[in-house]
Amino acid sequence: MEKEKKYDHPSIVSVESLSEKLIVLTRQLEDKNRQLEQSELARKKMFSNITHDLRAPIAVIRGAAERLSHEGIGVEERLKMVRIIDSRATTLEHLIEDMHISALLDQPEFSLSPVRLEIAPILEEYFISMEGAGRFDGRDNKLEIPDGFSECVTIDLRYFFRVLDNLLSNALTHTKPGDSIEVGCRVNDGSVEIFVTDSGSGIKPSDMPNIFDRTFSGAAARTPGKAGSGLGLSISRTIVEKHGGALRCDSVYGEGSTFTISLPLERCY
Repeated sequence: MEKEKKYDHPSIVSVESLSEKLIVLTRQLEDKNRQLEQSELARKKMFSNITHDLRAPIAVIRGAAERLSHEGIGVEERLKMVRIIDSRATTLEHLIEDMHISALLDQPEFSLSPVRLEIAPILEEYFISMEGAGRFDGRDNKLEIPDGFSECVTIDLRYFFRVLDNLLSNALTHTKPGDSIEVGCRVNDGSVEIFVTDSGSGIKPSDMPNIFDRTFSGAAARTPGKAGSGLGLSISRTIVEKHGGALRCDSVYGEGSTFTISLPLERCY
């Protein structure tokens, strides 16, 4: 006589558990898809901004070059066109360098080469070099370093200078001749703070949450011929964070802005 065959039926509990797991996996997949869509939209917006900012100085350079080709152009106007071409070429260099650095920072193998340095003489040298190069362009500039300031920070000097350049360029974009720009440092709550303050147009409260996004580009950054892809502040924050620090902005619309780099304080030995 044949033995009765027995079949194992899945329990209600196991079916419910499997259903819950499928629901969780489905939600995770939907979240990943949304993240991919958002990343793709951000990438398209970033490249749209960059394309705009590359076209603007190129158009100015072409216009100046065309003017130079006209017969009878005077020496003074010729020099003016040459200065315009040089200025816009510099803008293009900065944009291309921003794109290059942004790509580097995204690489898993990217690393800094930091060394411990006294910050006061570095800021003083940087400030004097910017004055000598005429970077302040008629602004009332000031260097504010407390007497006897001898604190150190650990930084990769090349990338630290890039942050300072970006913050100064931002200040210049939002100010005009006669406004003030101040660069300085101080100690605050166990950190060295390096700041760039301007008395320019400031930032709209509605824009403040987004100013460090790669895809952000405010109205002032869309000025033809000026670098403003939105990458500068994003790059600066990423570099500072890779140094173990933080970058913040305080701004009053219509009155000016202060960007502050906070880095771990170290004693100089």
